[in-house]
Amino acid sequence: MIKEINVKSLRSPAMLVEKVIEKTDGGILVIETEGDSQINEISELIKKMGYKMEVDGTNVKVSIGEIEASKSINVVGASCPGPILMVGEVLERMAVGEVLEITAGPNAFTDLTEGLKSMGNDILSAEKTDDGNYKILIKKEEKKKELGVSVDIDEVFIINMTGTGNAEKAYATFMMANVAQNMKLKPTIFLMFDGASLALKGECDKVKHPAFPKLGDKLRDAIKAGVKIYVCEMSSEFRGVDKKLEEGIEIAGAPTFFRFLSKPNARPVWL
Repeated sequence: MIKEINVKSLRSPAMLVEKVIEKTDGGILVIETEGDSQINEISELIKKMGYKMEVDGTNVKVSIGEIEASKSINVVGASCPGPILMVGEVLERMAVGEVLEITAGPNAFTDLTEGLKSMGNDILSAEKTDDGNYKILIKKEEKKKELGVSVDIDEVFIINMTGTGNAEKAYATFMMANVAQNMKLKPTIFLMFDGASLALKGECDKVKHPAFPKLGDKLRDAIKAGVKIYVCEMSSEFRGVDKKLEEGIEIAGAPTFFRFLSKPNARPVWL
């Protein structure tokens, strides 16, 4: 069961949340809040009550107990774009509001969560299981139409397609990410085609500009600074990079790529 409440404008939202949880037998409670202040108050309450919760934008999702899925699908072992296509076929036959349970491997986790959100669906929960795979519960929703309103640009999506074969662009990838952070913009890097070579462990340490540290140091500095770096699953497999990744780089595929490319608050930079 999924229950939704709105606590916007309430001075003490935790009081209402506590009463609703006490009268709820199980499932997921979705709480629509005003933002950080209310989320912090609710988080303290949920922590005391011993339940799991996730924050998604201004919404708080509390797992009160097991939720029964309408359908389930296992996509472990499938490579990009297989998982999102397989899940999409199942969703096509489901009604709005129904819940789908997905079992997926680590390679497909980001693609599915990012891709399904971009399709307008609601990620109810996502947990890593003991065998290293993931259990994802999603609620089918109708995709809302984008309204023609202006948004603030606060993210940059840096796409590198040349890799270590073009040292100038390789350095620019991580230096632009650093500049973006200094400008209070959130950078995300996606490595595809020959750009996948930047993800190969030790490969960037072979590149050194006379005036800068090793390229490998720039890459690791970016990861330490919190820059998210994805490498295309297909490109990494073609080049044998997928089994020897630099620590901190995550494999992703087309759904993740299009999710970031279509964000209205982000600007792409192609290198």
